[in-house]
Amino acid sequence: MEGIIPEIVTPFAQDESLDENSLKNYLDFLKRNGIQTVFALGTTGEFNMLSMEEKEKFIKSLRLSTNLKVIINITENSTLNALKLAKLAVEVGADGIASLPPIYHKPSEKGIIGYFESLSKFGIPLYLYNYDGKAYVELDLVRRLVSEGIIDGVKLTTNNILLLQRYVELKQEGNPFYVTIGNDELIFYAMMSGADGAVSATANVAPELVLKLFKQLKEGNFKEALEFQKDVTTLTRAISNGDYPAGVKVALKYRGIYVGTVRKPLEEKMEQNSVIYATLKELNL
Repeated sequence: MEGIIPEIVTPFAQDESLDENSLKNYLDFLKRNGIQTVFALGTTGEFNMLSMEEKEKFIKSLRLSTNLKVIINITENSTLNALKLAKLAVEVGADGIASLPPIYHKPSEKGIIGYFESLSKFGIPLYLYNYDGKAYVELDLVRRLVSEGIIDGVKLTTNNILLLQRYVELKQEGNPFYVTIGNDELIFYAMMSGADGAVSATANVAPELVLKLFKQLKEGNFKEALEFQKDVTTLTRAISNGDYPAGVKVALKYRGIYVGTVRKPLEEKMEQNSVIYATLKELNL
């Protein structure tokens, strides 16, 4: 799990049902603009708004809609349900699975290890989706999951670059391990600290812009990369205000990609929409 990986939205029709027809057009847009891997059913994908049946339907449709590499978030509060989604992800040919720790009931350390150990038995890469302040596995336990070969990497969503650096240090302890940042405002700083890439909401809207940032960083053009980071940050802030991820879907619409709106009780805010439109114009997108 490296490079720029959009955390994709889940397209909805006007009646809030899954819109499988829009999904292919949306994924084709990402591929045309240089994206190679997507992360599905994350926060940006409103995974907690979907039933098990809808998640299963989406996973099948996703694989049929694209030949991009796909990493699927199979977070569930029970190991039983997570295993069902993981099994389906493997059956459809997913390239990896990811999960938050169970996010309502708080299991013991032993329970968390058992949860991820069960998911690691499928023979494809398993990534911890760690959300600082919301659904978080402490670093010492992450170290154990890494050292025992249970997880292959982490997507860390945090505002704390010092915390991110501590995860990067795990890469230096002798175990193969990927670290990606889940905060678009910190891509430059995370990569400079040794991260492998970003799972990015903004890359849905402006894949070419975020890929330019990554390319400049890989080529050592840090001054140019910092300028691209400023643009990414401007767009990230515009699409993140209000009821997330409403702004991501609005911005995609302004770029000619219809993916519907968010599910209620989330809603769009007209004042945010005007800011998004102006920001895209400012960035020539």
